[in-house]
Amino acid sequence: MPRSFFIHSLFLLSAIILTWFWTTNPELSLYNLQLIAIFVVLYFVSHFLTRSAPTTAAIDAIIFTVVILLLISSTGKLNSPLFFLIYFLLFAVSLLFEPLVTIVLTAAILIFFWPNPFFLNGLVQLFSVVLILPLSLFLGRQYLKVLEAHKQIKILKKEGEKLGQSIAAQETNSLLWLSLDFKDSLLKITHLSSELLSGLGHLTIIQKESLQKIHELSKELLKSGQKLKEKIDKETDE
Repeated sequence: MPRSFFIHSLFLLSAIILTWFWTTNPELSLYNLQLIAIFVVLYFVSHFLTRSAPTTAAIDAIIFTVVILLLISSTGKLNSPLFFLIYFLLFAVSLLFEPLVTIVLTAAILIFFWPNPFFLNGLVQLFSVVLILPLSLFLGRQYLKVLEAHKQIKILKKEGEKLGQSIAAQETNSLLWLSLDFKDSLLKITHLSSELLSGLGHLTIIQKESLQKIHELSKELLKSGQKLKEKIDKETDE
């Protein structure tokens, strides 16, 4: 089991145990609303001071657990009209922590509200919590899958950006080569072949024809290189 499971479970169980001692004490239970207000203030203070997502999630889970248990305990416990908040608590914990943490929290809540003496309505309420547990675990798994897919999308996006940068670099290198090396070399070949054609009258007809072909091919390559450069420029601008 991961270490985080024990840490999160310990914090939540400690919060539930302390809340149970508070609510079962006749003198302390008179100040349930004041304690709720304190935890609400702690919630905003923790968000202001803490920037770490895992730490914030753990603090939020503890605060929500205590506040919800205090609210339900103050309004009739198992007969409380706010008992449905337990379901939202389980959903939230299943999204924030490991599935086993949700199971531990559910067991602790069942013990916290276990009716004494037994009565039908209380058992129905607790049974509804048990029924909600599989649904909350399922939603937690689906949420994790969504997060994993989102991470994969981010990775693909980064790879796409790197590929785009690589293509841009290749386009720049191609343009530089076409503008400098390729063009200059062909111009030199064209000029040299022109000089040879005009200055050497002792060449044979076949040699002159071959030299003429070299001259024409170099001119054609120069034109095609210029067209390719213009095409790359146009596609890059788009």
